[in-house]
Amino acid sequence: MKTAAIAGSGIVATAIAYQLVQRGWRVTLFEKGPDYPYPHTQQYQEQILYLYDNPAWKLPDDIRGLTQSGTYTRDIDGERGMVVGGSATHWWGVTPRMIPEDFRTRTLFGYGEDWPITYDELEPYYVRAERFIGVSGTTEDNPFAPPRSAPYPLPPFALSYGDKILKERLAAQGIVLHTTPQARTRLPYDGRPGCANFGVCHVCPIGVRYSPTHHLQRAVATGRCEVRPNTTVRRVLMDPDGRARALLVQENEAATPYEFPADVIIIAAGAIESARLLLLSRDARYPEGVGNRSGWVGRGLTFHHIWSSSMVFDEPLYTGRVGPATGRSFQFLNPETRGRHGGINLGLDDRVDLRWLFGAEDLWNVRDSEEIVHRMSDIPFKRGINFHAESIPSEDKYVTLSEKKDRFGDPLAHVHYASNAFDYATFEYAQALFRRLVEALRPKHARMGDDPERFDSGAHHMGTCRMSERPEAGVVDSFGRVHGTQNLFVGGGAIFVGGSGAVQPTLTMVALALRTADYLLDQFGT
Repeated sequence: MKTAAIAGSGIVATAIAYQLVQRGWRVTLFEKGPDYPYPHTQQYQEQILYLYDNPAWKLPDDIRGLTQSGTYTRDIDGERGMVVGGSATHWWGVTPRMIPEDFRTRTLFGYGEDWPITYDELEPYYVRAERFIGVSGTTEDNPFAPPRSAPYPLPPFALSYGDKILKERLAAQGIVLHTTPQARTRLPYDGRPGCANFGVCHVCPIGVRYSPTHHLQRAVATGRCEVRPNTTVRRVLMDPDGRARALLVQENEAATPYEFPADVIIIAAGAIESARLLLLSRDARYPEGVGNRSGWVGRGLTFHHIWSSSMVFDEPLYTGRVGPATGRSFQFLNPETRGRHGGINLGLDDRVDLRWLFGAEDLWNVRDSEEIVHRMSDIPFKRGINFHAESIPSEDKYVTLSEKKDRFGDPLAHVHYASNAFDYATFEYAQALFRRLVEALRPKHARMGDDPERFDSGAHHMGTCRMSERPEAGVVDSFGRVHGTQNLFVGGGAIFVGGSGAVQPTLTMVALALRTADYLLDQFGT
């Protein structure tokens, strides 16, 4: 029986583990964080009913921390999900594909680097990924969707009442608003119920929004898969012949580490932690870290730059009435001027986040019910629009080792992220799009900030262990195998060549994970 040891338990680790277990492998996953109940009924009750942040789901700073510098204003460490199931236990489930041009930006537009695989090569795995996590969607209303060989496994979620008003106004100005592909079950699917449209997707209490734990529990039930929570992976241990021998792991409260050998070692711990683990894995043969002879480990870091705007209308749109993500436009993913700036994914999500609302309306300390109602009275007339923008790597975006150390004496990750000229040009393009939207939608009031550094990454951290054909140009090959090693693999957004264009990266991460699993089964057998 073949064995695999995986650092991480998120959506990529789970996708690979599930495929291997189905073919008879024994797989052990090591998760730094705690177990996380699924379905997420308990988390829903805590976060939505009681607005309670349960400390049981958090790790101390000397286990999970990092240091950061640069111009990014948000807390990068807070964007990482360290629980069993990873960040996709509390995501919103938006799952577009990258478009073909995203894989060839150097050839077509003169920036970034081309991927060593094409859209056509990955397309069958996109189909499998959509079926694996249960994506609801359609391309019938989206002329900008990339080509596909099979339909979505589930029908789409319809546009909301407010979306339809905005769609009509946008169409008059030549802008297309369409439905959003997302990993929420429109109908019962694979043991998950159909969606009730309650709008609490990040803590979905009934398993409609895909969570990796859905498949992780099934893998464990076979008896061939084990998850070890509250356990930190400290090193990859290498043999002189380039074979990864074992993971060096340590329970968070234990005094000493131990070695865990396996036929195949997989690092799927997120872009930041995966790079850190390779950099920590130094020995006489790998003085700069495993996979880092090229110097590319930690370089190539890319975030998405998501700028927000808001509009207030005279007539009610009933924002938040159906809760989840709805209207979107892919019309500007690949504009004619791409190359001078990046593409943009327009999000007109018809949802209201409860915690955001309490903060925006300053409701935390209000005790008068009539005052609360008054402050919320204009919510049906408001709509937020997000400009989900492409970015590219530069010398001022990287992950390295920090001077600060964790409780085991190992350096934490240090993340430096500073916007570049391409990012500023993309922000100018976003502002121009905003003005065009205002002209088309005719709101009573409209606002978008003028500071390009006031953006949210969407927790989309990518590119730190990028794939390449030539070992000197990256860290892994197109299957995720670390250059110069026999059985060490990296998965997830870490292996992206920069970013994922202007679209959310998760579906591409799962598609690549399924491709890696096929490769492992082909190369190592069962």
